Amino acid sequence: MQGEEDFASFYAAHHAGIWAYLARLGASSAVASDLAQETFVRWLERDASEFRGSARAYLYRIALHQFIDHVRRSRREIAWDDEMAVTAPASDAPDEVIPRSVWARLTMRQRQLLWLAYAEGFSHDEIAAMTRLAPDSIRVLLSRARARCQALMEEHGDA
Repeated sequence: MQGEEDFASFYAAHHAGIWAYLARLGASSAVASDLAQETFVRWLERDASEFRGSARAYLYRIALHQFIDHVRRSRREIAWDDEMAVTAPASDAPDEVIPRSVWARLTMRQRQLLWLAYAEGFSHDEIAAMTRLAPDSIRVLLSRARARCQALMEEHGDA
């Protein structure tokens, strides 16, 4: 029974974050819920020792792969949920909101990196392990994503 209790608390601690991550990548509310559930199923099926790092980072990597698989299967544009707001990673103000029109114009990679770094607080090394990119590449790509976000915010008239 101890294993079930451990999983229940792991699930409770991380489900909302996984759901939010999937939603910010572009999944609708319903799809994010389904993919979040599938992420935890996959996490239980796999050997976490194959990921060198935290269980949380491994969970986010599984979620990313679930989302990519979903997009490939659906071959259609993922709808944005109108109820969502996005916290701006491009500024020091943690409560600043990026308009959906700006967030939608970022590439999936830019949204992914900005969300993992600023909303979830993962280190560059953890993001590199999840995305299988070099840590130095993460630094460069995050810098470019912040600059693109800032430029879009200025163009939108919100910066």
